[in-house]
Amino acid sequence: MGTKEDKAASHTKPIKWISNNTPVSSIFDDIYFSTDNGLEESKVVFIDGIDAPQIWENKNNFTICELGFGTGLNLFNTMKFWIETTNSQQHLTYIATEKYPLEEDEIKKAVYWPELKPYVDAFLPQYPSDLNILFDGRVTVKLLFGDSAKMLSEQKFMVDAWYLDGFAPRKNPDMWSGDIFSQIERLSHHGSRVATFTAAGFVRRALSEKGFRMSKRAGYGKKREMLGGEYEGDINNVFPRNKSAL
Repeated sequence: MGTKEDKAASHTKPIKWISNNTPVSSIFDDIYFSTDNGLEESKVVFIDGIDAPQIWENKNNFTICELGFGTGLNLFNTMKFWIETTNSQQHLTYIATEKYPLEEDEIKKAVYWPELKPYVDAFLPQYPSDLNILFDGRVTVKLLFGDSAKMLSEQKFMVDAWYLDGFAPRKNPDMWSGDIFSQIERLSHHGSRVATFTAAGFVRRALSEKGFRMSKRAGYGKKREMLGGEYEGDINNVFPRNKSAL
């Protein structure tokens, strides 16, 4: 038998729209990004949250894993920032999980910012295949469709930075489960970063118990606080940063 969310998805269009073309999940009754400025929110929460571009300076290969691909906004924004702040010899691998993928036209409508259009236009013809090489080999995108915990449990890559972008924990608890946190720990190396919009105490405690040094950051817009952290696990487990994850 499927979960409540699975049953809802079979009878409900996964997305609806509110002001400023902001997409809302019909399954979880939560917005995909801020109604004020989703583009700026994406940068503040995730790109700034992992301390980019400093974190990837002098790294030939860098891997980000996002839990909750959604509209792809964080991917496109990160791609733009990567291209602008790295050289042609550096390569980004961007991995993302998604249980309820959106349609191409929904992604195009949601990610409407002109500065992201080149990245959206390059991506969509290849979507939803699971592996895409974009921008002359400078960015590789791997999409993992299905339950995040299950998808992660089947992987062997190591992650330099995590974007934890599931819907709010109280609305989508499966994305903030013990299984998820165990997989994050397994796939992290000493120094891996994590950024998320949530400031929920149980998320901070769970990641702390898995070896992350967590701290609160000023939130974006109406949100007062959010979380960031760095993995301080086994000091000997330092992933070779010049090796691609895939």
